[in-house]
Amino acid sequence: MSRKELTVNPRQLTLLMILLVAGPIACGLLLYAFSKPMEEPPLPAWIKLDTTWIESKEGERRLLPCIVVKNISDAPWGKLSIGINEQFYSTGNMELAGGAETAIPLEAFVARNGSTRFPVATRKVEQVTVFAQLSTGARGISEFYLSEDQSEKETEWLKPSSTINLDSSP
Repeated sequence: MSRKELTVNPRQLTLLMILLVAGPIACGLLLYAFSKPMEEPPLPAWIKLDTTWIESKEGERRLLPCIVVKNISDAPWGKLSIGINEQFYSTGNMELAGGAETAIPLEAFVARNGSTRFPVATRKVEQVTVFAQLSTGARGISEFYLSEDQSEKETEWLKPSSTINLDSSP
């Protein structure tokens, strides 16, 4: 008996290549179409615009405008990061204990590309976004929108909101 060799003709090879390329693409598109987007959990935070005394490297103290962030939960946060007006950011691996607050001077906020600092004298704070890692390991986000009169007021705690009119409380 003779053994017949199996060969693949050019048409079969073309179909196989199309399936190998189109299969993963189709799977990716199906996953995209039928899966729900995961929302990031809200961060239990309040903010306020205030001034605080900051000590420089030379030992001098200056009174600077700042953003104060308060962790209103009992659980600590990690990797606290704050954005102003979707352009200037203060990032770091700072941790914030439950119930604690921290003040970050507005002049410490830098543009994404690192070229310019937040112009405190010429720009108003209109939006603040606070990011932090929750105790569950998820990244929590809270956004704050400040109206013109709120950006001029100091020492009022602001709650996160998705609307322009914020409810402030102690």
